[in-house]
Amino acid sequence: MKLADIVYCEWIKLKRSKIILIGVLGSLIVPFLVIINNIRISLSNSAASLSLSWIYEDTIMFLMLLFGPLILTVTASYLISREYTEKTLKTIFVVPIKRSQFLIGKFMILFILVLLFMILSWLDIMIISIICSLFLNISQITLLSAASILIQMLKGGILLFTTLTPFVYLTLCTKGTVVPFIAIAVISLLNVVLSGSPIAGFYPWTATYLLLTGRLEQSGCPIWFQILLILFLCTFSIGASILKFQKRDII
Repeated sequence: MKLADIVYCEWIKLKRSKIILIGVLGSLIVPFLVIINNIRISLSNSAASLSLSWIYEDTIMFLMLLFGPLILTVTASYLISREYTEKTLKTIFVVPIKRSQFLIGKFMILFILVLLFMILSWLDIMIISIICSLFLNISQITLLSAASILIQMLKGGILLFTTLTPFVYLTLCTKGTVVPFIAIAVISLLNVVLSGSPIAGFYPWTATYLLLTGRLEQSGCPIWFQILLILFLCTFSIGASILKFQKRDII
């Protein structure tokens, strides 16, 4: 079986579950709440000028530090844990497929879902901003600004994916979603606490946001060090996951 076939099969399985709906709602709710809050601030403070960049900056902060990790970790753990809860692994490996290839397919579908999550968030930002601009003065709504924000959000999706890989390993170790969810809840809380801290650049889940927004150097952490740290976290987690899955009995 080819890797593309594995990814296609995973997508078909996801379409039959409610996890896609959860991801879609999660991607839409954050921009909506941010825009509502920004409108409230601009109406109560005449000095605050409502703009597309302001909406984007607030949205990407919540997506990268809080809502995105929480929702996507649930998705990542579901991709793995459902094979154990539904006892489908024995059936799957009747087909001539390597375990490493099967798990790489899981990572690939997770990567696609993360990018889709960010694209839907971008669409939500643009649609709500355009609608609100009919009644309010929202600056910077141009094709160039929209394209620039889309590129940034796709970059954010790539960075977000790298920090989700450890939770796939946790799911493989526990065969469930509880431990990964508790872990990401703690990590997200630390994201909020450390976001303005001098050590935020040395904490991978916060540093991805700082790297995306160009604020990493202000934290005192060299960019090269953080890039190496993020790459190490991602590659180590994927490698450890593959080794764990290859050694584990199919039950």
